[in-house]
Amino acid sequence: QAQGMKYPRYITVDGEGNILVSDFWSHSVCVYNEDGQFQFQFGGHGSGDGQLRSPCGICTDRAGNIIVADWGNHRVELFDKTGRFLKHITTDMEGPYAVTMAPQGQLVVTDDKDHTVSIFNKY
Repeated sequence: QAQGMKYPRYITVDGEGNILVSDFWSHSVCVYNEDGQFQFQFGGHGSGDGQLRSPCGICTDRAGNIIVADWGNHRVELFDKTGRFLKHITTDMEGPYAVTMAPQGQLVVTDDKDHTVSIFNKY
């Protein structure tokens, strides 16, 4: 179900079974329930708090927060499970591309411009 998506890139499923999809061209994240029904969308083009520019990787942490690799803004963003902006995890990456959570709760981020992998023990 497209629901306004223009160029879906990355996908993850949270602990409640919701499906989250980053959309590179609509500069947003779409959230669907486990049956694929659209729930809500957040982000939007820009560089302000809560805005995204060409988001790529997406994952959730143990608390259910949503982590987005905001590729176009060179940062990694933290949102709560409703899509409310919480904070910038980092703002000094060249091209944050993929994100995942390691077993001990560390955030792992790849950077496709620096050709690096970064590990954040606390965020």
